[in-house]
Amino acid sequence: MELEKPKILIVDDNPGNIDFLIELLSDYDVSAVIDGRSALEMIHEEKPDLILLDINMPGLNGYETCKLIKASPKTEDIPIIFLSGKTDTESIITGFDAGGVDYITKPYRPKEVLVRVQTQLKLKEAIEALEKMANEDPLTGIANRRRFFERANIMLSTAKVTQKPYYVFVFDLDKFKIINDTYGHDVGDEVIKMFVQIVNDNIDDDDCFARMGGDEFILVMIGVDKDTARKKIDLIRKGIASVRSIAGIPLQFATSIGAAMLAPGDKKLEMIIKRADEKLYKVKALKNGTS
Repeated sequence: MELEKPKILIVDDNPGNIDFLIELLSDYDVSAVIDGRSALEMIHEEKPDLILLDINMPGLNGYETCKLIKASPKTEDIPIIFLSGKTDTESIITGFDAGGVDYITKPYRPKEVLVRVQTQLKLKEAIEALEKMANEDPLTGIANRRRFFERANIMLSTAKVTQKPYYVFVFDLDKFKIINDTYGHDVGDEVIKMFVQIVNDNIDDDDCFARMGGDEFILVMIGVDKDTARKKIDLIRKGIASVRSIAGIPLQFATSIGAAMLAPGDKKLEMIIKRADEKLYKVKALKNGTS
C-alpha cells in the first residue's frame, strides 16, 4: 500500500516562485494559490500538513493570513513557514509573533528549503504521535479516560447552555476475567475490540465513546431524545448478542449497562457518572443473584 504524501500548500502571488517550489517539492502533494483569501478557503476544504506563506501579497498579507489561520481551532495546528525577501530582525520576529514556525528568505536556496520543510513535517508527525498516545486507548483507538473527560465536559457545558438532553451510559463486560482466564489475554483483547466495533457501528460522530480501563467503557450522547438513545443502546445489545465466535473460537459475551441523564442539580460530570455507575452495579447484582 502506497503511503500518502504529505500535503503542502504554497501561498504566493508570484507564479515564478510557485513554479520553482512545486518543482523543488515534487516528492510531496503540492497545491498553490495566489492570495490569502484563497488559502483560507482551500484549507477548510482540504487541510494541508504544511503551509509555505509569502508575506508580501495584495489584499491580505502573509502575517494577516497566518493570524486568521491560527485563530480557527480547525486549522491552528497547521505549521506555517513564511517566505520573504526581507531579512531584517523585525520582519522575522513579526512572522513568529503571527504564528509562523520558520522563515525562508529569498532568493531561495534549494537545499535549505528542503531541509526546513522536512524538519517541520517531521515535527508535526512527532507531535501528532504524542497527542495520539495522550488521547487514545492503544488497543482500540477510541478515546481514553483523559480525552473522555476533556470532551465530555465540553459537551456537558453545551448541554447546560442549550438545554439539550445529555445521557451517560457506562458499560462493563460480564465475566470478562473468566474469558481471560479461560482463553487467554489475546482472546480477551479480541473481545474488547469486537465490543468497541459494535458500539462504534451504532453511534454517531457527535457521541463520545471511551475506554475507562480494563473492560469498563463509557458513552455520552447529547441532543437526542430518549427514544433515539434507547434505539442506539438496543442496537448495541443486538450486535453483541449476534456474536457467535471471536478469533476463530466459539465464544459469546455480554455487557451490563448503567444509564443516567443530566439533572437540574448536576454541577459536575462526575455526579451523572456516579448515578450511572449505581445503576450498573444494580444490573450486575441482579445478574449475579446478589441483590
